[in-house]
Formats: sequence, C-alpha cells, structure tokens
Amino acid sequence: MMTIFRKPILQVAFMALCTTALSALPAMAQEPTAPATQDQAGPQHGGHDQGQREEHQIAFLTKKLSLTPDQVSQVKAIDDDARQQTMALRNDTATPKADKRAKMMDIHKASQDKIRAVLTDDQKTKYDALQAEMREHRESREGGQGAPPAPPQQ
Repeated sequence: MMTIFRKPILQVAFMALCTTALSALPAMAQEPTAPATQDQAGPQHGGHDQGQREEHQIAFLTKKLSLTPDQVSQVKAIDDDARQQTMALRNDTATPKADKRAKMMDIHKASQDKIRAVLTDDQKTKYDALQAEMREHRESREGGQGAPPAPPQQ
C-alpha cells in the first residue's frame, strides 16, 4: 500500500488533498456571520429561534458599538418589551392584518429610538450607519419581490 505514495506526483496530489481538507476545517467551525434567512412561509413566532435571534442581535450590537454592560442590559430590556408588544399584537385577532403591519412598524421604530437614546454620540453614529446598511441590504434583497414575474423569452 505504501508503494503507491512513492511516486512524486501521487505524493503531491495526496498532500494537496490533505492541505485542502485541513484548511477547510476552521472555516466550517466558525459561526455564520449573517442571520439565517426565513423561508417564504413567514417568520417563526416565539420559541427558541426568536431567542437566538435576539441574542445574536445583542451580541452583534455589543461588538459593533462596544456597548457597556449597563447598555447591554438596557438594550435587552428594550428588546424584551418590543418582543412582548409584538407577540401581543400577533395574538390579537380583533386587529386587521393591514393595521398589524403598521403597528409592528411603530413598535420597531420605537424600539430603535429607545436603543438610540441609550447610546453615546459616537455609538449613535455607528448605530445609524448599521441601520442604513441593513436597510440597503433588505431593500436589495426584497427588490424584485413586489414586481410581477417577467414574461418568458420567446
């Protein structure tokens, strides 16, 4: 069996294969940088996924804005309050769907304003830049969803 690897070309090929496999391991072990996308069925309500998303968001803001421990606890409280309001609105069967969307947008905007109020001036600048970046990303991702499909080429 070892006689196969005595030929230089096979040794090089084997080393290249091993190197490639070993270099891929650290990339596979890292956490994903972007949050998982939802399928077309809609967002998950409550549960473990929601908690992970909130933890990811707080960790992301903590890293990007260098939040103090006090700021982290305030942001968590703001997120918890917004989540409770959102869940109550989702469970409200008396409110029409169109009104729910507008109210959820209001809850989100109020949450962002509260978070912004907790930040220093330097952090506010960074936070605003992050918000603009996420808005651009969302708009580019949603760009063609509202338009009717293109007619087939003939």
